[in-house]
Amino acid sequence: MASNQELFTEAQGDWNLDKLYGDLAAAKQQIAPHKQASLTKVEKELLRGLLCRYSPAEIAAQRYTAPKTVEVSLSNTLYRYVECLTRREANTLESWRDVADWLAVAGYQASRLEINWSQVPDAPVFYGRDIELDQLRLWTIDSQPSCRLVAILGPGGIGKTTLVVKLLEQIQPQFDHLIWQSLRHAPPMAAILEDWLIHLSDQKPEGSVHDQMSRLTTYLHQHRCLIVLDNLDTLLREGDFAGHYRQGYEDYGDLLRRLGEEQHQSCVLITSREPTKELVMLSGPHRPVRSQELSGLGEAAHQLLQEADLQDDSLWNQLIRIYRGNPLVLKIVATTIRELFNGRVKDFLKQRITLITSDVSYLVEQQVQRLSTAEQTLLYELARLQKPVEIARLQQLLSPEILQPLGSLVRRSLVEKSPAGFTLRPVVMEYVRQRLPGAEETA
Repeated sequence: MASNQELFTEAQGDWNLDKLYGDLAAAKQQIAPHKQASLTKVEKELLRGLLCRYSPAEIAAQRYTAPKTVEVSLSNTLYRYVECLTRREANTLESWRDVADWLAVAGYQASRLEINWSQVPDAPVFYGRDIELDQLRLWTIDSQPSCRLVAILGPGGIGKTTLVVKLLEQIQPQFDHLIWQSLRHAPPMAAILEDWLIHLSDQKPEGSVHDQMSRLTTYLHQHRCLIVLDNLDTLLREGDFAGHYRQGYEDYGDLLRRLGEEQHQSCVLITSREPTKELVMLSGPHRPVRSQELSGLGEAAHQLLQEADLQDDSLWNQLIRIYRGNPLVLKIVATTIRELFNGRVKDFLKQRITLITSDVSYLVEQQVQRLSTAEQTLLYELARLQKPVEIARLQQLLSPEILQPLGSLVRRSLVEKSPAGFTLRPVVMEYVRQRLPGAEETA
């Protein structure tokens, strides 16, 4: 059989070709009994090309055939066989991509390779986010072409990883291979590339990091892989504006740039508290790189507060608004209200203090400690003003060079913009006024 498989032989490793050839031949006999009983050499070759996720035009280029010839052949043969085999109505196969997707669902794909997939965290509780899930599903599998790179951004505790886990439950059957990579402990790029390529190619990779990146992007073109890079922000530098890499981790920027710019059929999902410069430059509403900024839960947070057995439900919206619907912060605050105020939200709000727990303080402190000097100066000034202020006023009070630190603080989700101007988020405001030097004097 090998002698008949001159093109697209990589399909052998991912699909049960012998069984598929036989079953498609049986389907062929049902709809075209006058034709050759088995699949022809050309039909097998075209099938392998589609299973490798090559478009008809790409298949035609490798066969030195006109694209129209391949399209007509597929429409008259394989598309009809696949519809019959998967028990679908005739002429319902609308895209060449459907062939691999339908046959994978039908069970013809070989065992899927999963790297670190056992490390995917559990997400037993999930609130709201239907709109965000629909948008991410559209970007990753439902649009044509689908996005190559998608970043889910937002402050700590907002639910980025949980959202990705729920998304994976919906979209992972559409991919040939799955890779989960936690970046929480900042693994070097060379280490993760070697690990991935050993699993993907069954041999230890050679050459430089950039050579290995090229091998990876080639593989992502030939196979439909889903890669998750969780907690990208741990690779970013402290004491600088948002989005700059720590020394020794700049290769991650090169990888993201290549994954976003080079054509491939895979999808990379990223979670981060702040965008990198590559994400800022490459993402856009009509580009194959997109960014999803996560806001608070809003009304969906009521379920969280109800499960915490809090009282005074008429005041829950006020509580949600103060903490901007951050689910982790709300869980921490709800525990405090239940333990110290017997679940009475009204008594808690009488304290007139936004931040009273060390756990919430730690979440804010993690981000504040990463700020540059210019960002910290602006943070203090916004805390002293205590109300929204326009850019022109900030430039008068501090410096005309205020745009870069202000933009960085907005990207870090520490500062929010309203029609009245820019101000700190309430939890951040309370932290700065109570904890940072000089802020207590103006309280």
